Amino acid sequence: MEKINLSFKDSNIEPILDSIYESNIAVKLINELNLSKEDVRKNYELILSYLKINKHCEKCKSMNECDHSTKGYFYQLKKDMDNQLTDCFIICKQYENYYQRKQNLLYTTFDENELLSTTQMDFLFDNVNLLGNSFLNKIASVLKGNKVCGDFIVIKNSKVRLKLIKALAYGLLSKNKVAIVKFSSLLQNIKAEFNNTDANSLKIVLESDILIIDGLGNESITTWSRDEILLTILDQRIQNEKTTILCSEFTLDELKKLYKLSYNDEVKANQIIEKIKEIKM
Repeated sequence: MEKINLSFKDSNIEPILDSIYESNIAVKLINELNLSKEDVRKNYELILSYLKINKHCEKCKSMNECDHSTKGYFYQLKKDMDNQLTDCFIICKQYENYYQRKQNLLYTTFDENELLSTTQMDFLFDNVNLLGNSFLNKIASVLKGNKVCGDFIVIKNSKVRLKLIKALAYGLLSKNKVAIVKFSSLLQNIKAEFNNTDANSLKIVLESDILIIDGLGNESITTWSRDEILLTILDQRIQNEKTTILCSEFTLDELKKLYKLSYNDEVKANQIIEKIKEIKM
Protein backbone atom coordinates (compact mmCIF):
# COMPACT_ATOMS: atom_id res chain seq x y z
CA MET A 1 0.00 0.00 0.00
CA GLU A 2 1.27 3.47 -0.85
CA LYS A 3 1.87 5.95 1.93
CA ILE A 4 -1.33 7.87 2.61
CA ASN A 5 -1.19 11.63 2.89
CA LEU A 6 -3.28 12.63 5.90
CA SER A 7 -3.38 16.29 4.94
CA PHE A 8 -6.12 16.05 2.31
CA LYS A 9 -9.15 18.30 2.75
CA ASP A 10 -12.55 16.66 3.06
CA SER A 11 -13.47 18.34 -0.21
CA ASN A 12 -10.77 16.35 -1.98
CA ILE A 13 -10.71 12.92 -0.39
CA GLU A 14 -10.86 10.87 -3.58
CA PRO A 15 -7.09 10.10 -3.50
CA ILE A 16 -7.52 8.89 0.07
CA LEU A 17 -10.47 6.69 -0.85
CA ASP A 18 -8.52 5.26 -3.76
CA SER A 19 -5.64 4.42 -1.40
CA ILE A 20 -8.03 2.76 1.02
CA TYR A 21 -9.48 0.52 -1.69
CA GLU A 22 -5.95 -0.37 -2.82
CA SER A 23 -5.19 -1.77 0.62
CA ASN A 24 -5.91 -5.50 1.04
CA ILE A 25 -6.32 -4.99 4.79
CA ALA A 26 -8.82 -2.20 4.27
CA VAL A 27 -10.80 -4.17 1.69
CA LYS A 28 -10.96 -7.13 4.07
CA LEU A 29 -12.29 -4.86 6.80
CA ILE A 30 -14.85 -3.28 4.44
CA ASN A 31 -16.13 -6.69 3.41
CA GLU A 32 -16.27 -8.01 6.99
CA LEU A 33 -18.30 -5.01 8.17
CA ASN A 34 -20.31 -4.82 4.94
CA LEU A 35 -19.45 -1.13 4.52
CA SER A 36 -20.92 0.75 1.58
CA LYS A 37 -18.91 3.31 -0.37
CA GLU A 38 -20.78 6.01 1.50
CA ASP A 39 -19.84 4.36 4.82
CA VAL A 40 -16.18 4.39 3.76
CA ARG A 41 -16.38 8.02 2.70
CA LYS A 42 -18.06 9.02 5.94
CA ASN A 43 -15.60 7.11 8.14
CA TYR A 44 -12.37 7.40 6.16
CA GLU A 45 -10.49 8.94 9.11
CA LEU A 46 -11.30 5.95 11.31
CA ILE A 47 -10.26 3.58 8.54
CA LEU A 48 -6.98 5.47 8.07
CA SER A 49 -6.30 5.17 11.80
CA TYR A 50 -7.06 1.45 11.58
CA LEU A 51 -4.53 1.02 8.76
CA LYS A 52 -1.86 3.13 10.42
CA ILE A 53 -2.06 1.51 13.86
CA ASN A 54 -2.32 -2.07 12.56
CA LYS A 55 0.14 -1.77 9.68
CA HIS A 56 2.49 -4.43 11.12
CA CYS A 57 -0.14 -6.76 12.59
CA GLU A 58 -0.78 -8.87 9.49
CA LYS A 59 2.81 -10.19 9.37
CA CYS A 60 3.39 -10.25 13.14
CA LYS A 61 4.54 -13.67 14.40
CA SER A 62 5.05 -13.06 18.10
CA MET A 63 4.63 -10.60 20.94
CA ASN A 64 8.29 -9.67 20.55
CA GLU A 65 7.45 -8.05 17.20
CA CYS A 66 4.51 -5.98 18.51
CA ASP A 67 5.16 -2.25 18.03
CA HIS A 68 1.92 -1.02 19.59
CA SER A 69 2.14 1.29 22.60
CA THR A 70 -0.36 -1.11 24.18
CA LYS A 71 1.40 -4.38 23.37
CA GLY A 72 -0.86 -7.29 22.61
CA TYR A 73 -3.88 -5.23 21.67
CA PHE A 74 -5.42 -4.84 18.23
CA TYR A 75 -7.15 -1.64 17.11
CA GLN A 76 -10.56 -2.79 15.90
CA LEU A 77 -13.45 -1.15 14.09
CA LYS A 78 -17.01 -2.40 14.54
CA LYS A 79 -20.59 -1.27 14.22
CA ASP A 80 -22.46 -0.17 17.35
CA MET A 81 -26.12 -0.71 18.17
CA ASP A 82 -27.05 2.22 15.92
CA ASN A 83 -25.10 0.68 13.04
CA GLN A 84 -22.49 3.42 13.30
CA LEU A 85 -18.81 2.67 12.91
CA THR A 86 -16.86 2.91 16.16
CA ASP A 87 -13.42 1.88 17.38
CA CYS A 88 -12.08 -0.15 20.28
CA PHE A 89 -9.07 -2.19 21.35
CA ILE A 90 -9.26 -5.97 21.61
CA ILE A 91 -6.71 -8.57 22.69
CA CYS A 92 -4.95 -9.95 19.62
CA LYS A 93 -4.45 -13.65 18.92
CA GLN A 94 -0.71 -13.38 19.52
CA TYR A 95 -1.35 -12.01 23.00
CA GLU A 96 -3.91 -14.71 23.76
CA ASN A 97 -1.34 -17.36 22.87
CA TYR A 98 1.40 -15.51 24.74
CA TYR A 99 -0.66 -14.97 27.88
CA GLN A 100 -1.86 -18.57 28.03
CA ARG A 101 1.66 -19.90 27.72
CA LYS A 102 3.04 -17.32 30.15
CA GLN A 103 0.54 -18.52 32.74
CA ASN A 104 1.62 -22.13 32.16
CA LEU A 105 5.37 -21.41 32.38
CA LEU A 106 5.89 -22.17 36.06
CA TYR A 107 9.66 -21.90 36.18
CA THR A 108 12.64 -21.48 33.87
CA THR A 109 16.32 -20.64 33.94
CA PHE A 110 16.15 -19.46 30.33
CA ASP A 111 14.99 -16.19 28.77
CA GLU A 112 11.21 -16.13 29.17
CA ASN A 113 10.56 -14.08 26.03
CA GLU A 114 12.44 -16.59 23.88
CA LEU A 115 10.37 -19.46 25.24
CA LEU A 116 7.12 -17.61 24.53
CA SER A 117 7.97 -16.68 20.94
CA THR A 118 6.16 -18.49 18.11
CA THR A 119 9.39 -18.44 16.09
CA GLN A 120 10.56 -21.38 18.22
CA MET A 121 8.28 -23.73 16.28
CA ASP A 122 9.97 -23.04 12.94
CA PHE A 123 13.21 -24.61 14.17
CA LEU A 124 11.35 -27.61 15.58
CA PHE A 125 9.63 -28.34 12.28
CA ASP A 126 12.94 -28.10 10.41
CA ASN A 127 14.76 -30.48 12.78
CA VAL A 128 12.02 -32.75 14.09
CA ASN A 129 13.84 -35.83 12.75
CA LEU A 130 16.48 -35.42 15.48
CA LEU A 131 13.92 -36.31 18.15
CA GLY A 132 12.88 -39.71 16.81
CA ASN A 133 9.45 -41.27 16.29
CA SER A 134 9.23 -42.84 19.74
CA PHE A 135 9.77 -39.49 21.45
CA LEU A 136 7.36 -37.68 19.15
CA ASN A 137 4.67 -40.29 19.84
CA LYS A 138 5.08 -39.65 23.55
CA ILE A 139 4.74 -35.89 23.07
CA ALA A 140 1.62 -36.40 20.96
CA SER A 141 0.19 -38.52 23.78
CA VAL A 142 0.98 -35.81 26.34
CA LEU A 143 -0.77 -33.18 24.20
CA LYS A 144 -3.85 -35.42 24.17
CA GLY A 145 -3.89 -35.33 27.97
CA ASN A 146 -2.40 -38.76 28.63
CA LYS A 147 0.16 -39.50 31.33
CA VAL A 148 3.64 -40.23 30.03
CA CYS A 149 6.65 -40.86 32.26
CA GLY A 150 9.01 -39.05 29.90
CA ASP A 151 12.11 -39.67 27.84
CA PHE A 152 15.85 -39.15 27.53
CA ILE A 153 17.22 -37.28 24.50
CA VAL A 154 20.86 -37.36 23.42
CA ILE A 155 21.92 -34.62 20.98
CA LYS A 156 25.63 -33.81 20.91
CA ASN A 157 25.28 -30.31 19.47
CA SER A 158 24.28 -28.22 22.50
CA LYS A 159 23.01 -25.26 20.45
CA VAL A 160 20.74 -27.46 18.34
CA ARG A 161 19.54 -29.36 21.41
CA LEU A 162 18.71 -26.15 23.26
CA LYS A 163 16.75 -24.72 20.33
CA LEU A 164 14.80 -27.96 20.03
CA ILE A 165 13.80 -28.13 23.67
CA LYS A 166 12.80 -24.45 23.72
CA ALA A 167 10.53 -25.10 20.75
CA LEU A 168 9.25 -28.23 22.44
CA ALA A 169 8.48 -26.27 25.60
CA TYR A 170 6.57 -23.67 23.56
CA GLY A 171 4.32 -26.36 22.12
CA LEU A 172 3.73 -28.06 25.47
CA LEU A 173 2.93 -24.77 27.22
CA SER A 174 -0.36 -24.49 25.36
CA LYS A 175 -2.01 -27.03 27.67
CA ASN A 176 0.44 -27.93 30.44
CA LYS A 177 2.17 -26.41 33.44
CA VAL A 178 5.83 -26.59 32.40
CA ALA A 179 9.22 -26.00 34.00
CA ILE A 180 12.27 -25.94 31.72
CA VAL A 181 15.75 -25.60 33.17
CA LYS A 182 19.43 -25.93 32.49
CA PHE A 183 20.45 -28.30 35.27
CA SER A 184 23.60 -26.40 36.28
CA SER A 185 21.57 -23.16 36.56
CA LEU A 186 18.89 -24.89 38.62
CA LEU A 187 21.55 -26.12 41.06
CA GLN A 188 22.90 -22.58 41.41
CA ASN A 189 19.40 -21.24 42.10
CA ILE A 190 18.74 -23.90 44.73
CA LYS A 191 22.02 -23.05 46.47
CA ALA A 192 21.17 -19.35 46.41
CA GLU A 193 17.86 -20.09 48.12
CA PHE A 194 19.34 -21.86 51.14
CA ASN A 195 18.68 -18.82 53.35
CA ASN A 196 15.54 -17.63 51.55
CA THR A 197 12.42 -19.27 52.92
CA ASP A 198 10.17 -17.55 50.35
CA ALA A 199 11.89 -19.15 47.34
CA ASN A 200 11.70 -22.82 46.49
CA SER A 201 12.83 -23.67 42.98
CA LEU A 202 13.07 -27.37 43.76
CA LYS A 203 9.46 -27.54 44.94
CA ILE A 204 8.14 -25.88 41.76
CA VAL A 205 10.25 -28.15 39.57
CA LEU A 206 9.00 -31.24 41.38
CA GLU A 207 5.34 -30.22 41.09
CA SER A 208 5.25 -29.05 37.44
CA ASP A 209 3.15 -31.19 35.07
CA ILE A 210 6.09 -31.38 32.68
CA LEU A 211 9.75 -30.85 33.54
CA ILE A 212 12.40 -30.43 30.86
CA ILE A 213 16.00 -30.63 32.09
CA ASP A 214 18.81 -29.73 29.69
CA GLY A 215 22.54 -30.21 30.12
CA LEU A 216 22.49 -33.35 32.22
CA GLY A 217 26.12 -34.23 32.94
CA ASN A 218 27.41 -30.70 32.29
CA GLU A 219 26.81 -29.59 35.87
CA SER A 220 29.51 -29.56 38.53
CA ILE A 221 28.79 -33.05 39.87
CA THR A 222 28.99 -33.56 43.63
CA THR A 223 27.35 -36.05 45.98
CA TRP A 224 24.89 -33.24 46.87
CA SER A 225 23.93 -32.42 43.27
CA ARG A 226 23.67 -36.09 42.36
CA ASP A 227 22.07 -37.69 45.43
CA GLU A 228 20.06 -34.90 47.05
CA ILE A 229 18.92 -33.01 43.96
CA LEU A 230 19.01 -35.11 40.79
CA LEU A 231 18.04 -38.40 42.42
CA THR A 232 15.30 -36.64 44.41
CA ILE A 233 13.88 -35.06 41.25
CA LEU A 234 13.91 -38.32 39.28
CA ASP A 235 12.55 -40.43 42.12
CA GLN A 236 9.71 -38.11 43.16
CA ARG A 237 8.57 -37.37 39.64
CA ILE A 238 8.44 -41.07 38.81
CA GLN A 239 6.44 -41.76 41.97
CA ASN A 240 4.02 -38.89 41.26
CA GLU A 241 3.65 -39.89 37.57
CA LYS A 242 4.91 -36.54 36.29
CA THR A 243 6.34 -36.22 32.78
CA THR A 244 10.10 -35.61 32.79
CA ILE A 245 12.16 -34.96 29.67
CA LEU A 246 15.92 -35.24 30.15
CA CYS A 247 18.32 -33.84 27.55
CA SER A 248 22.06 -34.33 27.34
CA GLU A 249 25.03 -34.50 25.04
CA PHE A 250 26.10 -37.66 26.89
CA THR A 251 24.83 -41.22 26.43
CA LEU A 252 23.73 -43.28 29.43
CA ASP A 253 27.07 -45.11 29.48
CA GLU A 254 28.91 -41.77 29.48
CA LEU A 255 26.67 -40.39 32.22
CA LYS A 256 27.33 -43.47 34.34
CA LYS A 257 31.06 -42.71 34.24
CA LEU A 258 30.45 -39.04 35.07
CA TYR A 259 28.20 -39.82 38.06
CA LYS A 260 30.64 -42.35 39.49
CA LEU A 261 32.55 -39.98 41.76
CA SER A 262 34.85 -42.49 43.40
CA TYR A 263 36.05 -46.07 43.04
CA ASN A 264 33.41 -47.41 45.45
CA ASP A 265 30.64 -45.17 44.16
CA GLU A 266 29.18 -47.32 41.40
CA VAL A 267 25.93 -48.08 43.25
CA LYS A 268 24.85 -44.43 43.31
CA ALA A 269 25.82 -43.92 39.67
CA ASN A 270 23.84 -47.00 38.68
CA GLN A 271 20.87 -45.73 40.66
CA ILE A 272 20.78 -42.53 38.60
CA ILE A 273 21.01 -44.45 35.32
CA GLU A 274 18.26 -46.86 36.35
CA LYS A 275 15.93 -43.97 37.19
CA ILE A 276 16.58 -42.42 33.78
CA LYS A 277 15.84 -45.77 32.12
CA GLU A 278 12.60 -45.95 34.13
CA ILE A 279 11.61 -42.52 32.81
CA LYS A 280 12.29 -43.71 29.25
CA MET A 281 9.90 -46.67 29.59
